[in-house]
Amino acid sequence: MGSPLEGIKILDFSIAVAAPFGGTMLADMGAEVIKVERVQGEAQRLGLPAGMDDVLDTSIVDKMPDKADWMAFNRGKKDLAIDIRTEKGKEIVLKLAKEVDVVLQSFRPGVAERLGIGYEDICKINPKVIYCSFSGYGETGPVAHRAGGDMWSQAMSGMVSVMGYPGGAPSMLPFPACDHVGGMLVAYAIMTALFVRERTGQGQSITVNNLDAALYLQFSGFAEYLTGERVPYKSGRGYGTPPFGPFRAKDGDVLTIFGTGPMWPDFCKVVGVEHLANDPKFKTDEARHENREEIGRLLDEVFSQKTRAEWQQIFREAKMRCDPCLTYEEVCANPQLEANDMIYTAQHPTRGEVKMLGLPVKLKNTPGHPQGPSPVLGQHTGEILLGLGYKAEDIAELEAEGVIRTAPKKA
Repeated sequence: MGSPLEGIKILDFSIAVAAPFGGTMLADMGAEVIKVERVQGEAQRLGLPAGMDDVLDTSIVDKMPDKADWMAFNRGKKDLAIDIRTEKGKEIVLKLAKEVDVVLQSFRPGVAERLGIGYEDICKINPKVIYCSFSGYGETGPVAHRAGGDMWSQAMSGMVSVMGYPGGAPSMLPFPACDHVGGMLVAYAIMTALFVRERTGQGQSITVNNLDAALYLQFSGFAEYLTGERVPYKSGRGYGTPPFGPFRAKDGDVLTIFGTGPMWPDFCKVVGVEHLANDPKFKTDEARHENREEIGRLLDEVFSQKTRAEWQQIFREAKMRCDPCLTYEEVCANPQLEANDMIYTAQHPTRGEVKMLGLPVKLKNTPGHPQGPSPVLGQHTGEILLGLGYKAEDIAELEAEGVIRTAPKKA
């Protein structure tokens, strides 16, 4: 049997992280994804923020290597370098849109419509199309018109308000988690809509936004807040009551989850701080939460006396658990990743051998797999236009006019 999404075609106008990641997840499952990119290249190729595309030219893109995250979020796609603001460019993408299953875009609300490639425009020529729009904050509302992004979503969703230590400096997640989950929701939304179309024959317009994705990352926190059970707070080390959380061992960090409630005295005995078991400042979960910074410092000092392996053995003998917090280097060397087939290696046209994460979802009968590395700018433009019936001389003329780009980077 083939790949799960073999035969599904997607026209991907999206940029940056979230929506392209969703497109790549579908490409990993076998969908043919055509990335529509400006002729001067996408700013994110070079690690520049969205919105800087107009300051780029192809000579800059040719001289600088694609960034690792851009390659990861666009692996397995075909690249069509084209100026869709021109009539000839729009004509080409509308020809493509007529025959695809899905259109994916991440323009700010209203931009696709002004370009003539909004849902109503595409639906007229392709009534069964699944049209997915990704935005920063949603289609309507007081800030819908603003450009979004992971950092803005972390700030607006309440995430920053519950990170870090009480009274300390504010902090953010060190990676774009909101963008990542936004991409997953894009793939989830498109797959759901494809399933509905399979059952009913009807296409539809769907929307996903980064703010909602950030809220979903805090699903349990908002569940407690909205039912009035608990107001989230800055907890420093994590979301549990000490000794639930990470501590500093001699050779790295360790994570413990035992020791709350009635297990506190047992925990104190295992780590050799029996004198803290009945200390009024730490005796109950509530007291340890109130004095979490102090107990955290004390336990850091205790755990720093032994290595992670030593603590693992001590906790194991006590029928409790203490696991190491691995660094990226340690994670990638861990045999569990090899067992899970989670490191993928590809041969990139300009970067050579590149590694990235594999698929976290394994279908036993129809497995997906990365469809190859990310494309270089304009790598598939000629192939795509030939497939639409354009002749070689037509393609050369369009490139001379600046409507398209076909010349890939040289290895």
